[in-house]
Order: sequence, then structure tokens, then C-alpha cells
Amino acid sequence: MRTLLLLALLPTLVAAACPDDAGFKKLASFEHLYLGEAHGTQEVPQLVQCLVQSAIAAKPTSLAVSLEMPEDARQPDSWQWKSQDGRASQAMWQLHQWLQAQEAAGALKLHHHQPTGSYPDQADYEKAAGLSLNALMRQNARVIVLGGNFHSRREPIEWMPNVRPMGTYVGEGTVHVDLQALEGGTAWNCTSRSTGNAPPPPPTCAANTQLAVPRGDARVGDLISGREFGHDYVYLMKSFTASPPLKQPQ
Repeated sequence: MRTLLLLALLPTLVAAACPDDAGFKKLASFEHLYLGEAHGTQEVPQLVQCLVQSAIAAKPTSLAVSLEMPEDARQPDSWQWKSQDGRASQAMWQLHQWLQAQEAAGALKLHHHQPTGSYPDQADYEKAAGLSLNALMRQNARVIVLGGNFHSRREPIEWMPNVRPMGTYVGEGTVHVDLQALEGGTAWNCTSRSTGNAPPPPPTCAANTQLAVPRGDARVGDLISGREFGHDYVYLMKSFTASPPLKQPQ
């Protein structure tokens, strides 16, 4: 009951004034868009809402929005919303609620691409989710996907050459964009670091620092080459602010 009361008291996601820069307008023009994020910020869910609002206004024949979480995230008491992971942040909950309302109104299809079942091998997990997204792309005129910026890559990362990220399965028509903050900031996520040959300790979840990423003369709102990061583009936001988990640790 206390959890349900907490959910009821949380405000509906209200996006800040949506960007009006050339980079955002170009993002909004892509028919199939795969966004990569550092989980657990306030700003990324707001940006996604802005992009979805723009897509709805364009009146495509079909629109789907996919989030990196399991299908049972539709249920308020799902384990998804009890996690301390950044994907279970207050901002993500509010975005999810807003998307469910848009789906109920017939404006879009809400899709969840975290596969269920056991996938002991990371490569199999990535493939299962990636093929699900590939089918979604083929079935819908407009698709906006949000996931972690490893999964959204269009090519394997050099230190995991045998693991194809989800993004490698979605099809050539998809534009892959890494979301970064020029001034850095904070994001709520879980990390675990081992020392020497010792096994890694249990992950610690907290508001962690996101380093600034100066890009020469690039400015906030620019859409620049993302080849260095395994994406088509990088969209430069101003800064990130950690969004804490929906369910606070006891």
C-alpha cells in the first residue's frame, strides 16, 4: 500500500521547454532512432518525451517507442520499479506513465525490449533484444528506442569483440545516437569494481559523477559525428542531473 501511495503522489512527467536547436530538429526527423544513454538522469527522459511529442505531431502511420526494461514494467508493483538501477529512476517512471497514457489514447505503441528468461551469455541476451527491435522497426513507420549506450552501438566495442550489441541487429535504416553532456553532471547508476584477480563486489548504486565531454568548438544542441563511440551521431546536451530510484533503499 505504501508503494502504491508513493506512485500516486509522484508528479506526472512535465518536460522542460523542448529544445529548438538544429540538432534536436534533425533528431526528430529520423524515422527509426536508437538513443543511447547513461541510465539515471532527469534530462534524458525529458528529451525522449519531447521527441515523442514531435513524432506524434507529425502523424505517422504508426509510431512505437521502446524502453530497455521488461514487459511487466507495465505493472506498478513489478520488480522493475523496485530496483536501484537507473532504469527504475523517478524520471523513467514518469516517462513510462506518460507513454502508457499516450498508448491508451491510441497515439503510439509502447514496447519493452529487455528479454525475459535466462541468458548466461551476454551475446545471446543482446541478440534476443536486438532481433525484437528489428521486428519492431519493420512493423512501424516511426520508432524511437531508448537504451544504455553500450546496447545502442552499431558495432562491437573493442574490448568485447565477440559480443554484438543490440544495435547491430536493428537494420541499416536505424540512426544510432549517443546522448552526452558537455558539462557533465551526475547520473544514478550501479557500479562494481574489482581489485586484482578478486571477484567484483556487489554493485553500489548512487548518484555518480558524469565527466564533462568538451568537443572542441561544439555547443549544446549540436549533433556531431559519433563514430568514435560506435554511433552515427552524438547529441550534445548541457548537463545531467541524477534522478534517484522510484523506490528508495530501506
